[in-house]
Amino acid sequence: MTKDRGEHDGRIRALQRALADREIGAALIFQNVDLFYYTATIQDGVLLVPREGEPVLFIRRSLERGREESAVDHVVGLRKLAEIAEYLEDNRLPCSVIGLEMDVLPSQIFLDLQSMLPDTRFQDVSVLIRGQRAVKSPREIGFMKEAGRRLDIIWERTPSLIRPGRTEYDVYRDFCQLLLEQQSSPLIRARTFNMELEQRILLSGDSTYKLSAMDSPTAAGDGLYRAFPYGAGMKKIRRHETFLIDMVFIYQGYMVDCTRVFATGRIDEKLSRAHAVSADCHALFLEKVTSSASVADIHDSVWRYVSERDLGDVFMGGVRFIGHGVGLEIDEFPVLTGRWKGGIEPGMTIAFEPKFVFPEGTVGYENTYYIEEGRAVSLDRGEESIVTV
Repeated sequence: MTKDRGEHDGRIRALQRALADREIGAALIFQNVDLFYYTATIQDGVLLVPREGEPVLFIRRSLERGREESAVDHVVGLRKLAEIAEYLEDNRLPCSVIGLEMDVLPSQIFLDLQSMLPDTRFQDVSVLIRGQRAVKSPREIGFMKEAGRRLDIIWERTPSLIRPGRTEYDVYRDFCQLLLEQQSSPLIRARTFNMELEQRILLSGDSTYKLSAMDSPTAAGDGLYRAFPYGAGMKKIRRHETFLIDMVFIYQGYMVDCTRVFATGRIDEKLSRAHAVSADCHALFLEKVTSSASVADIHDSVWRYVSERDLGDVFMGGVRFIGHGVGLEIDEFPVLTGRWKGGIEPGMTIAFEPKFVFPEGTVGYENTYYIEEGRAVSLDRGEESIVTV
């Protein structure tokens, strides 16, 4: 991916304005995805963004690669964290208040910074950063559109993989090959603590009812080992059951999150009916986005619609969100819950996933939508109804 210096400069300037508004002297950015967002490189280092002036990227490894890739001009070596404190002092940068990504920063680094900068008060700026990242640029949307285009090719070839007698893992193996052929990155990134993610969840029938610790309606199944307790296992696919694929396609680091449901013959009418309600929920979501409804209103309206159809007890597998932002990470802002303050803005990309988890199988589909002024456009266009194979 080529770097766009102007775009990265704009991101840093926007962060600096937010720091100035809150009287924060500087921000220290450690997390890989945030580093990439502001600098166009991921190396072992720290980005110093002062409230005014030029940012500095400190790199332990690899300094040579960081200088080659970085959209930040001032890139220097780093041997120990104390050198950043020395830089602040030597350059007389304001450091009475310094912003940190407190949602992800390891405690040991925080304690080290407190020791090195005893007169500094540290403030969380993770919400500022994540809020900025939630609204995508045309360049970012272009990457996500390409991810969706390649994903559509995969969906066209998927039905031939699914048939009775094969194991979930058989389909998983062949599906992974399709992802590799379309050059989807195998690495998925999440911000939530302890969220270890599989890029693709492929489950048949009642496997989807065996939920895991992950806050997801479809992170289910046995998996291959107890150490990775979800996803495709060695269960054989049976006739007349559902087959669910919840997956992420990643292009240039940007993700499109998508779920589709297949069936190996006739399935129970209640599953078909619930899948139709999922389609109604998508229509309701699109209607609410058009009317600029708040996130809480969208969430509550969808839950009310589902409950009125006596499906509330199987909706979303016990989790309370119905969608989430997606981009460089799978769990970006906004999160579609009743507690979310604010609305949905143009430029956001949201994975909307109304799903119904029954003992016999899970139905409901997920699309990643790009929010334009007054409307939402799906970035993936695979068949949304249940496909019989």
